[in-house]
Amino acid sequence: MPIPTGTKDVSQSANKTDKRIEAALDFVRNLYKVFLSDPSDAPATDQLVDQINQHVKKLHNYTYKHVPGVSGDSEIDQQGTRLWNICTRLLRDCEQTKKRLKRLYLYGRVLAFHLLVVANPSQTRKAQNLVYVVKLALKAARDCVESSEFELATAVLQKAADYKSSLQDLASVLPKEELDECNCLEVEYFIIRTALAWADNHIDVAEHMYTKAERLRQYLTPDYAEKLADVLYEIGKSLASRNDYPLATKWLQRANEVINTPTLEHLSREGLELRLAILQALVSALLATGTSTDLDEATKLVDYIESEVGNRPVVSLLKLEVLRKTPAEIFDDDAYADVLRRLIKDFNFSNAGFKLIIHHIRKLHDKSPGAACAVLDDFILSLRGVDDNSWMEKAVITRMWMITNQRDTNETIDTVRGVLSNLTRPLSAEAAVAAQALIWKKLESNYSQKQYDIAENWCRLSLHHIFQNCGPGNMAKLERKLLLCALARNELEAAISVVHNLSKQSWREPMTAYLAFKVAIRCEDRNLAEQCIHTIGQAPDHIDFLGACIAESHKTGDIFCAIAALKKLQENYEYKDPNPINLPALFRCLIRLLNILAEKPDERQEEIISDLCRQFDIVVYALERRANDPKTRKLFTVDELEWFSRNAYNLALKHTTTWDLRCVVRLLTACVNIISHFPSDVASQVEVTLKALFSRFIIASALISFARTQDNVKEQLEDFQLMRKHVLAFDSLVPEYLPRLDEQSREDMVRKHATLLTFDFEAAVALGQWDDLGGIVQRAVPCKSAVAYQTMADSLLRAQVPGQVLYSTMRKIVNKIWDLESFDAVKLAKYTRCLFQATLPLDDTLAMKLLQEACGKARELHESDARWPEEELEWMAATAFNHAIDLYGAYERDRAKEWGSAAVNLAHYCPDGGFERMLQDKFMRLSFEDDGRNREI
Repeated sequence: MPIPTGTKDVSQSANKTDKRIEAALDFVRNLYKVFLSDPSDAPATDQLVDQINQHVKKLHNYTYKHVPGVSGDSEIDQQGTRLWNICTRLLRDCEQTKKRLKRLYLYGRVLAFHLLVVANPSQTRKAQNLVYVVKLALKAARDCVESSEFELATAVLQKAADYKSSLQDLASVLPKEELDECNCLEVEYFIIRTALAWADNHIDVAEHMYTKAERLRQYLTPDYAEKLADVLYEIGKSLASRNDYPLATKWLQRANEVINTPTLEHLSREGLELRLAILQALVSALLATGTSTDLDEATKLVDYIESEVGNRPVVSLLKLEVLRKTPAEIFDDDAYADVLRRLIKDFNFSNAGFKLIIHHIRKLHDKSPGAACAVLDDFILSLRGVDDNSWMEKAVITRMWMITNQRDTNETIDTVRGVLSNLTRPLSAEAAVAAQALIWKKLESNYSQKQYDIAENWCRLSLHHIFQNCGPGNMAKLERKLLLCALARNELEAAISVVHNLSKQSWREPMTAYLAFKVAIRCEDRNLAEQCIHTIGQAPDHIDFLGACIAESHKTGDIFCAIAALKKLQENYEYKDPNPINLPALFRCLIRLLNILAEKPDERQEEIISDLCRQFDIVVYALERRANDPKTRKLFTVDELEWFSRNAYNLALKHTTTWDLRCVVRLLTACVNIISHFPSDVASQVEVTLKALFSRFIIASALISFARTQDNVKEQLEDFQLMRKHVLAFDSLVPEYLPRLDEQSREDMVRKHATLLTFDFEAAVALGQWDDLGGIVQRAVPCKSAVAYQTMADSLLRAQVPGQVLYSTMRKIVNKIWDLESFDAVKLAKYTRCLFQATLPLDDTLAMKLLQEACGKARELHESDARWPEEELEWMAATAFNHAIDLYGAYERDRAKEWGSAAVNLAHYCPDGGFERMLQDKFMRLSFEDDGRNREI
């Protein structure tokens, strides 16, 4: 961008040309082209400014001389005027941010001014030209001062001083109007010199220049008065910003005097605004000095301003400043509040206006919190219809800040809640959280000091609907605190009300559910308590909370709730590995608590007993699950196994006659299953085994009882089948441990064994497991119990058994009985007759064998002292003969003859021979010749 500075070859006379002037003109022509091409705001612009400055300095030094033929040259005047105009326009249109360009245009104007000085030298006697140059100088100098180009401004003003001196020389010959204009220009000159001196930090020079301007005040027109007052105002403001209030007051008073020199009707609109600004700054400076005299003067000035402009916002602000500066002991908070309400009434709905009102409300709060809160409440209500909700949010946050800095009372909190109840739009999330953060500190403070009423009131304020966007986490925290306050005051109805109004998000948090549980357990609301436990159990970090619920239940003595919490732990951790819960301890706690409930008469007792049995079943399941997975560590110690087995056994025995027998079976089944997991080298092996044997005996006894009374065939058979397993287990244990028992215990165990084998025999018959019957009879041999065999025989005879099974099994039973005791004829006859009676309808071939055996036994007994009972002999003989008659009628003559002969042979051993003769006669009357019908078909 720099412009070549080579000299231009022109054909002019030597006395009309000068290299420096010609170079400047050549530079200006090129500079004009640059300006027309819209130069960029770039670092290269600084180089162009340096070139302009070089030409300015050359022209500044040169123009002290008057050169005939050059001075007044029209081309120089034309180039200077054109450059001045374009720089003025570009400077006016240039954006404030483009500082390089603005500086370039400013230097361009100064260069243009120096060209015009060359074209219009001060030695000319034309007042019009001199005035023209002075005006340009003052304009350029003023712009330089405003741009802090003090050196440039000084150079311009030096030129202006030369021309001003020339004008003074012509003063005697100038008309009055031109003379007055010259005097005004001189005043403006001193104004700018004053401003320059002040800006250059030469206060003494500024004072001197103002004194010179003061002497010419009589010549000030309204326009020049405004200019001088403006300079004095800026000086006063600058001093005030440096906290030099006495000196600032002095300069502002001067500004006030100058602006009031013309009458108000002659001031421009900007002048009137400047006048008001000067008064406002003067009031502020007077108030800042802190003296009572200045305070009085400031008060009078405010009253004066109010009398002139009326009740305008600026007047209200000044009044606030005056009121705020009054001593604390006489501070009129009501007057301050009234002024603020006036400002609120005149609120122009701008950010600046909002900030101003909030600022002064805060100032009032420093002196009178109550009055400030009342004013802010009015302001909040006035903002209800405003579209921009950010103002309302800031006002509400400010109100929260104020109330949290006051003494805590329910009345102040209720007042704020009353104000908020008139608001409909909720605050944004950020604003709601900010307001609640302020309240939370007060809430916590009161709660820690056990001031629960006030803490609850703070909590309800924080839960107001305008804070609904605070987020679910904050809402839950506040609801919990509200619940804690009610619990701390032991107001259960209030606590229940809070619980029923909890938000869904609050319910999802375990801490909230735990507090609700505390309420429920104190109100004995078990449904609610179980709901709370369920909610806690679904949370990730529920262990501690469930533990707390258990402790709380123990504290209040509510066993049902404690059980519910323990069950939730069991539900969540029963199958986990590794497990943070000690499952055996958990099972023990549940069993103890359920046992306590089971001992008490209650409508839910059956359910409780069933639940108690279920816990022992769960213990068994846990044991078996661990046993089937060798990789997992052992869950139960021997002591724990012993505890569970012992308690299951004792509970079953204790309640055998009072509880449902199936529950007893469940307990004893759990007992034997737990015992099966004892290590083989346990010290109390005998005792443990005996417990298992007794348990299986009772189980089998109960199961046989169930089966005998069961109407449902399927369930009946299941009971029989299960019972057989327990008998088999008992049977496998008894032989090893009988020798370790004392005689009495051994005899008792043998009796039990014999009883179980009869049960087993009965079950095998019922299940149709015929192949097992002989084995059961054989297993009963060590018991040496004829009663057991008799019972087996009874079971066999009562059932519908296949003939061969009946015959073979019954024979074994009878033989075992025969071996055990001297079988008398009566018993033998009875069993033979029963077996014969049962076998005959099923298989007469087997029945024939029995009949033949009966003949043999009868013959043996006949030869001994013992006798076969006559009635038994007669019955069997008659039955056999009748069967022969049946066969005879069916034309089975050979078999009929065999049966008839056998019947007569058996009757032979009857003591009374008449029965034998009767059968013999009847037999003889039968014809066994083949008549063609005795053939097989």
